[in-house]
Amino acid sequence: MSTGKADPSQRIATISQTLTRRAQDVRRRLSLVQVWKAAYGMDLPQRNVRYLEVEIFWAAFLSAAATFNAAFALRLGASNAEIGLLSSMPALMALIVTIPSGHFLSHRPQVVPWLVRSLLLHRLGFLLVVLVPWLPFAAKGTLLVWLLVLFTIPAHFFGVGWNSMLADAIPEVERTKVFAIRNGVSAIALTGGIYFSGLWLEYGVFPWNYQILYAAGFVTSLLSIFYIRKLQIPDQLATRTETPPPAFVQRRHSAREIVDRWISTADKFRGHRDFMRIVVNTLLHGIGLWMVGPLYVIYFVRGLGASEGWLGLHGMLGNLTPVLGYYLWQRAIERWGENPVLKWTIVLVGLYPMLVGFSPSLTIILIWTALNGLLVPAIGLSHIFMLLKVCPDRERPLFMGVYTTIMNMGASVMPLVGVAAADHFGIVPVLVVGGVLTTIGSASFLWNPLQTEDSQIARRQNVRVEAGV
Repeated sequence: MSTGKADPSQRIATISQTLTRRAQDVRRRLSLVQVWKAAYGMDLPQRNVRYLEVEIFWAAFLSAAATFNAAFALRLGASNAEIGLLSSMPALMALIVTIPSGHFLSHRPQVVPWLVRSLLLHRLGFLLVVLVPWLPFAAKGTLLVWLLVLFTIPAHFFGVGWNSMLADAIPEVERTKVFAIRNGVSAIALTGGIYFSGLWLEYGVFPWNYQILYAAGFVTSLLSIFYIRKLQIPDQLATRTETPPPAFVQRRHSAREIVDRWISTADKFRGHRDFMRIVVNTLLHGIGLWMVGPLYVIYFVRGLGASEGWLGLHGMLGNLTPVLGYYLWQRAIERWGENPVLKWTIVLVGLYPMLVGFSPSLTIILIWTALNGLLVPAIGLSHIFMLLKVCPDRERPLFMGVYTTIMNMGASVMPLVGVAAADHFGIVPVLVVGGVLTTIGSASFLWNPLQTEDSQIARRQNVRVEAGV
């Protein structure tokens, strides 16, 4: 007979089911757990994509803090020439690091561990930046500039391997979409991060405001490194080389061997005409942009009297409008392809420095910055895809290293040229000339176009395969 009381085992089962349902509800509400749950239900490429989309969010907060590097240096007494060095010297460091990094990573079966170490070392530099105001040096601005320059060395090593690794981690037909999502997530995080950082810096007590900002950015960047460590990339050495690395790379090289190595490296590039085209075209495109790069913050702060709050608002707009831009240009690329979008948008980039030079009003400059933010994603999405496409799969780290080295030749010289010219002729004329040079150089993508097929062909082939044609 029933006594009206639940059996103890049934009661335990009921309680267990209730707790299970509540635990499941808690898991659904926790975004971090949701990421893990979704990731583990995917195949390897899609899981890597998910990690890449989450990683960029946490990295953006340190990037937001780094936006104020030049402003911090100016507040600590750095000169205009030293602000130019903050742009040119990292590029010079890259000239030394990039090609050896490409060779080194080309002979490593797994690059992710090396990427994690180099990225952590780079970000540790921002902890040292926190200490600069307390150090017994009179020229604190100069010390800050050189400290930031020094810790770009591991960042260049990371950049060579990272761009190549992305091509291995993301299927070709998904690259434009994934790049758009990553850049959109980064832009959203940067938008809030830069704006609130600017407000914090404006109303906080100097230098504590900068020190706390950099320390907080470093802590959040550790979550970015955590997700990078989770990436699982196939053995890159097996996919890029048909034979094991020769003994030549395992021992000390003679001068003759080094010369022969450079000659053989140059010979490889002659057979890849589109690689040579994108190198030349991008170099011509970048000359004017590199020249005016360090002049913006000098013009805003010392020329127009911008505060950290305005710099934060400027940075927010510069990262907010690209969110819409990435969405629109991703759809445009899916319709027309990367190559046409690259050719017809890159020629417009030179308008921004000209418009800034012709607008002695901080409010109007904010409008030009917002409009420029809509345009830049078109170049970012289309250019990186075509660059990865023209690099041979088996030697992509080497080709990326050479490309980055050549770009850094211009990036190391032109900022110094721009600052020197601004000291002699004034900032406004140099901004206008830089815009004109950028427009003329960017036109090289029209008269010397890339011949490599873009993702439209791959998508069409993928559709045919799925349809069984």
